[in-house]
Amino acid sequence: MNTASLILVLLSGIALGLNQANAATLRCSNGLISEGDTSFEVLKKCGEPADRQVTEPARLPNGNPVRNSVTVETWVYGPENGARSFLRFIDGRLVKVETRRL
Repeated sequence: MNTASLILVLLSGIALGLNQANAATLRCSNGLISEGDTSFEVLKKCGEPADRQVTEPARLPNGNPVRNSVTVETWVYGPENGARSFLRFIDGRLVKVETRRL
């Protein structure tokens, strides 16, 4: 393998590592959760949230869902050491983990 190829492979590996490092995580009593986990996995690891808000998909007058509309859920855990954790799910998949001090 020549030097240019080696450098390209190393830079690709670093870029992949940085991309994965940006994914937010949260430590729960039964394990670590991260973006991409399902709501089922989060419930197993963290238990029931202190609060949960669900926004159902938009519906047409006939009751059918609007095309490309999704279910959005926000779960709140805490307070834990003066902070609350807000988890956002889209169609049952964790897309954002945010921790805020009270």
